[in-house]
Amino acid sequence: MKPQINIKFLEDSLLINKEILVLSDVHIGYEEYLYRESLFQRMQLKEIIKKLTRIFDYLDKEKIFIKKIIILGDLKHEFGEISDAEWRETLYVLDFLSSKIKLTGRNKNKEKIILIKGNHDTILGPIARKKDIQLKDYYKIKKFCFLHGNKLYKDCLKNSNILVLGHLHPSITLSDEYKREKYKCFLKGKWKNKQVYILPSFSDISFGYDLRLLNEEKHSDGFLIIPSKTLNNFKVIIYNNKENQEYDFGKLKGLIKN
Repeated sequence: MKPQINIKFLEDSLLINKEILVLSDVHIGYEEYLYRESLFQRMQLKEIIKKLTRIFDYLDKEKIFIKKIIILGDLKHEFGEISDAEWRETLYVLDFLSSKIKLTGRNKNKEKIILIKGNHDTILGPIARKKDIQLKDYYKIKKFCFLHGNKLYKDCLKNSNILVLGHLHPSITLSDEYKREKYKCFLKGKWKNKQVYILPSFSDISFGYDLRLLNEEKHSDGFLIIPSKTLNNFKVIIYNNKENQEYDFGKLKGLIKN
């Protein structure tokens, strides 16, 4: 009998088997990049910690103890340097996450935080080494393979049934006769006989790529490992954190047909 896999959408993260928390595209430092001298740049870290605190408060309430946290790339934003703010704030976030992981006994020496290398993570290495965290191209555990999503690694497909990735920052605009509103969303579907989950950006500054543009824009290689035509058959899942409820809006092609 195959062991049951429990996957829950939780705000802009994914909870697997009540012990692995997965985030993607935090983009620490993006505010500083946009507003070098603005007071607004001081808000991003506060908002990230607020969101993480809400998630862990919920987990504590449900008596769920996280043993591993996986970040699917683009933890920081700048390509060619580590700004002072990125250095400071990235270390702070990693320390915060580390403090929330519950390891006892034989599990104490296991990897607690897994950093997947994203396309923005060209020089994340010094920060990872500072915290004794390995930076990986992808990460496999049991039947899962976790990767950023801009590059496909053949070994990731071997003996894996489930792929979890970020990079796309999916969002969708829903409208009626009165208003239009944009929401972050998860995508769930099949590709290469694998179950695939695509996470939204964890950063509220980088709100998301509007999926209505998938069929309108030409994307270069490296945009996403999964073709746009395939994504049209993925389901769109929106999580309402106020209600702690996920909503399935059906296949993407049904939402963007007009």
